Amino acid sequence: MQVCTVDSLDKKLKALIFTTFAHFSNDSVFLIYPLLITYYTLIPGLNLVLLGALAIVYQLIYGAASTPIGIMADRSRNEGLMVAIGIAILGISMLAFAGSFAIAGLRLPLIIAGVLLLGTGTAFYHPIGASILKSAYEKKAASMMGINGSAGSVGRSAMPVILVFLITALGASFALGLVGIELLIASGIVYVGLTAFNNGARAGFGSLSSLKRRSKAAKAKASIFKSRYAEVLLPLVAVIFVRSMFMTGTVTFVPEYLKVVTHSEVLVGTILSVSFVFAIFGQLFFGYVTSKKGGRYVITATAFASAVSFVLFLLAKDNIYFALAMLSIFIFATFNGFAVILGYVNQLVPDKVANSSNAFTWGVGQILGGAAGVGVMTLLLNYISVTSAMWYMSIFMFISILMLPLLYRKGKKEQAVKKQIRKA
Repeated sequence: MQVCTVDSLDKKLKALIFTTFAHFSNDSVFLIYPLLITYYTLIPGLNLVLLGALAIVYQLIYGAASTPIGIMADRSRNEGLMVAIGIAILGISMLAFAGSFAIAGLRLPLIIAGVLLLGTGTAFYHPIGASILKSAYEKKAASMMGINGSAGSVGRSAMPVILVFLITALGASFALGLVGIELLIASGIVYVGLTAFNNGARAGFGSLSSLKRRSKAAKAKASIFKSRYAEVLLPLVAVIFVRSMFMTGTVTFVPEYLKVVTHSEVLVGTILSVSFVFAIFGQLFFGYVTSKKGGRYVITATAFASAVSFVLFLLAKDNIYFALAMLSIFIFATFNGFAVILGYVNQLVPDKVANSSNAFTWGVGQILGGAAGVGVMTLLLNYISVTSAMWYMSIFMFISILMLPLLYRKGKKEQAVKKQIRKA
């Protein structure tokens, strides 16, 4: 029987509090660049096509950087430090955007620098935060990730409103500078709060040679992921990639679709604001269910719920109340990836490869899949209407449903693979 000491309870509470704060800080920047595009387009000489291309570059960097960062976290075991570094990079990206409004001669280089830093900084939190919660809460991790993920949803929803208010009151450069400074301060708070999740604090103060031995052992353990766990993770990544193509490709253009069917920007804003509130509750609910029923069950259930609600949303057309209800259900069932996807990964893999496994699944499956979906949707819009493109993109959701049997089942085969991993 596991004994819970005051120190272990304190460590668990710190893990939840400071990773939740980190998630809020990380996701608060999620919509900032799309929002800034509306301000940049008011400046003569800035090309909307280039600004849009940079949005895709951001997604590609975010997805591509996640796996190397996860491998680094597995090898160094400095999770607290790395989460803090990611948030600090986001703060610097905001300062670059602030400079782009203040220094006309360096505007485009600073925008590009801001986007590159934004993609890199965003790649840190999700895989590492999930790993910290797994280490602290073990079987209850998915439920805690639901609480944690809801804070990310709050940050994602709140910051655009706050930033618009600050820009109106203080100007874009000063407002973004304040956000950048706030994120740098947040980085310091996270570093102090998550000190217990750094290599030195875990292992104690040893000799240089012992630290080198631990680092070498960590590298060996991290390399297990490349061979042994491919059989478990690759089918999951494939399902998530295709599902994310549908999810991100459609949601990115839902505002445009709503504008076409409602003919009202006010209604578009209202429907989006109300429906995305349900993402907060989705993280909480599905995180809890994942901890009780398992990730495979929840991914399957939410896939069907997402497909049905999205089809009904499209069929609703200009029936505002029905469209709002179906979009809210869709958001509730779909925007829970941190708790469900990474909760499921953490149910499949041991601590020693949790960061790299989370990063591979999240970066390649969720983020690069989303970037591919936006690319496909953009291509379709060159030839057909946004309404028709939405219907075509829904095909990817049904393909992902047909792929669900590929997800790993509990059984003899899974237990055999896990046994091999533990022995390695």
